[in-house]
Amino acid sequence: MARVRLIILAVFLFLPGAAWPQGPVGPEFRVNTYTVSDQQRPSVAADAAGNFVVVWASPGDGFGPGIFGQRFSSAGIPLGMEFRINTYVTGTQTYPAVASDGTGNFVVVWRSDGQDGWDDGVFGQRYDASGSPLGAEFRVNAFTSFDQGSPAVAADSAGNFVVVWSSDSNQPPYGGPPIVMGQRYASSGSPLGTEFRVNDTSVGVAPAVAMDPVGNFVVAWTKGQIGQPIDIAGRRFATTGAPLGPEFQINTTANSYEVAPDVAVDASGNFVVVWFNGDVFGGLFGDLFGQRFSSNGAPLGPEFRVTTSPYDQLNLRVGSDAAGNFVVAWRSYAQDGSGQGVFGQRYASDGTPLGTEFRVNTHTTLDQKSPAVAADPAGNFVVVWECQSQDGSGNGVFGQRYRPIVPVELTRFGVD
Repeated sequence: MARVRLIILAVFLFLPGAAWPQGPVGPEFRVNTYTVSDQQRPSVAADAAGNFVVVWASPGDGFGPGIFGQRFSSAGIPLGMEFRINTYVTGTQTYPAVASDGTGNFVVVWRSDGQDGWDDGVFGQRYDASGSPLGAEFRVNAFTSFDQGSPAVAADSAGNFVVVWSSDSNQPPYGGPPIVMGQRYASSGSPLGTEFRVNDTSVGVAPAVAMDPVGNFVVAWTKGQIGQPIDIAGRRFATTGAPLGPEFQINTTANSYEVAPDVAVDASGNFVVVWFNGDVFGGLFGDLFGQRFSSNGAPLGPEFRVTTSPYDQLNLRVGSDAAGNFVVAWRSYAQDGSGQGVFGQRYASDGTPLGTEFRVNTHTTLDQKSPAVAADPAGNFVVVWECQSQDGSGNGVFGQRYRPIVPVELTRFGVD
């Protein structure tokens, strides 16, 4: 009987899309070494082996917020020291985002105030897998008038990457309200073509981007204006940068306030988009929703609600493994008993919830917010967040690792 059970489990283990329950690995840990004032808005990326890098905004460069990072092994061990990413330190550098290729080379992008000669611009820095800078800091946006901000970045397995951002009104030849722009890069850091417009209708802000292993990518963004119904739109692109059809609406619910999307893609190009659904008159409180898509852009099942709790949630992020199993993390008000906390929900590749939603943060005093999540191809994942006063001064960045739990039957080799 034990052998039969072992065979059944072994078969399940190698089924496409199979996902074991996940469990935390060790205690939550502090990411930042420098603890004076606030460490904010973390972002995280993992490579194919599960090594990961966390980046955040910190006042540690001495000239207002700068961008800092810390690398970790797949075992959660810090690799080297915390390091400053931005070279230009005048003004403020904020809103960092990071992406990693399969071997651990990574790229960080951020918003920098005044560096491009006008207002906000988007800048980046590349690193090899050892954490050594690859070349100099570089400007992403070619159009420099007015504001360019809210950057997001995604990389393929070979290190080619794409950056997307919101560009202020009046960017020629488009004019009018804010739009979403993009720029592709080779793994060498050389631009591939010129910057391009992502959205093909009026308004586009707060973009998110995900790229599959061969370089096809999908962008999601908030579409609409305050005081009107606001939707989530998306557009797919080939590895050459050519659009794969026009933009499309992601949310099914109409006449609501759908904002702040995030997107993750699996090894086959299937993707999932998650977003916040709020009150059209304020949008401060609401629920979290998602929609799955096949690699050709066709919806997989209906739009789904991520959370079932009665609390108000914001700031959701999503990460996917190679098989398409995914995890969503978000900020929840009052659910952990003290201010805000970070919670998560796991899903199988077919969209079936795996277990119930879970609390990520162990320390619950005051606020835990601004989560980010990254998964490796095998389904290990890490969640990082911003925690109030836990590091002794202002906000710090903390994290929790998770891994698949192999059922006990697989370790007993058929012995009852």
